[in-house]
Amino acid sequence: MVDSDDVLLLRPVPGARAAADSPAVRPPVGAPAPDRFVSATVWSFPSGQRDGIASIRDGLLPALMETGPAPLAFLVTEEARNTFPGLPVRTGENVAVLLFSYPDENAHRRHLDEAAARIPVRDDVLPDLARLQTAAPRRLRLAPTGRSLLV
Repeated sequence: MVDSDDVLLLRPVPGARAAADSPAVRPPVGAPAPDRFVSATVWSFPSGQRDGIASIRDGLLPALMETGPAPLAFLVTEEARNTFPGLPVRTGENVAVLLFSYPDENAHRRHLDEAAARIPVRDDVLPDLARLQTAAPRRLRLAPTGRSLLV
């Protein structure tokens, strides 16, 4: 782990399908890093508010799954106490995170554009998310390792 100063404790969303749910064989030690574009989008919402997470689950996620790959994971804030004090976890956060894997950055952009062009997403879901969130979504590019599970 290169950087551990911006840590959130997360858990999978119950009932949300994800590619990581599929059985996969982990690559062996020493395997080369896959040539994949892995994205993480992090939405922040007011503490205790669940409407934004429901909007992602019920509105955005179905459109994303119809227009591209299933997410590797759909995660939300875990409210349990951090049991590993050596790793400083930010508390008081309410976030939702979607992780996706693509062959390249262009595939990522096409997928987002196609989902955003759908009328319910464009006219209802995205404006709803913009109203509910406390900050613009953070879009991160992750660097998978040789042992990363990517579907």
